[in-house]
Amino acid sequence: MLKTYLEIIYFFLIIYLSLFYIKLFRNVVSLRRSTKSPIGSKDIKLDRAIRAHANFCETVPISFFLSLILYFNNLLIFSVPAIIFLSIGRTVHAKAISDMNEDIKKRVIGMRFTIISIKIQLFGILFYISQLLFILIKQ
Repeated sequence: MLKTYLEIIYFFLIIYLSLFYIKLFRNVVSLRRSTKSPIGSKDIKLDRAIRAHANFCETVPISFFLSLILYFNNLLIFSVPAIIFLSIGRTVHAKAISDMNEDIKKRVIGMRFTIISIKIQLFGILFYISQLLFILIKQ
């Protein structure tokens, strides 16, 4: 029963991250159209939107890949908290960096949550490796 709840949470957060990516992407496209900047940027707001989108694209794929390793090895106890931290971290960071009156503390919190997410996933993978080694030694 717990596994089912964790899977539901996991998949909803994957959907959330996907939709948030689309939101960041559309924000850049919208600002490019309004500033008539097909490439590069002529506007600080557009710069911030580009960086919010780029930072998301730079960090989420590795975390998603690590979480899939955990998910497919039935280690939801690691992948779900990691995806929760990642979702919160990327949301807080993107909103902070997109704001013209940026709150640097929120941006740092977003980055920390993202790093915590990756650390949880790496710990989970190390846990899985230790299980494999234990089974190998036991034989």
